[in-house]
Amino acid sequence: MLRGASNVFATLKLLEKTNTSFKKCHMGRKQVNEKDKRKVQVNIRLTDDEYQRVAGYATCSDLTPANWIRKKVFTGKFPAAKILPIESDALRELSHIGSNLNQVVKKINQGVMPREFLPLLVDLLQITVAIKNRINDSESD
Repeated sequence: MLRGASNVFATLKLLEKTNTSFKKCHMGRKQVNEKDKRKVQVNIRLTDDEYQRVAGYATCSDLTPANWIRKKVFTGKFPAAKILPIESDALRELSHIGSNLNQVVKKINQGVMPREFLPLLVDLLQITVAIKNRINDSESD
């Protein structure tokens, strides 16, 4: 698609050539019925610190501050925080490590795994504890 106000007609012609209607490409708001329209506005004042907290919570939940406040008020619960893609990859990898660690411990307890692997297990446990501590430190900030 062409961009810019001067290319509107060229874009419409391009859509006609590709047999794509403008309405199919137009991503407008969906219609809201009359009873669900939000017509009443309530204004509140927050300190800078309060706003930063709300904005931080809202960002983590992938919501605007107003929508975050609305969900908190009407459900009484904090809206669920979304995990960033980078964090979800790290969390998935940690889950795999934890699963492998549990399997190794089970094998050692069954006497199946050689005792020489014990130092490797200790190293894995130390890495796991270090990761947990780092996660807890970042959450407390």
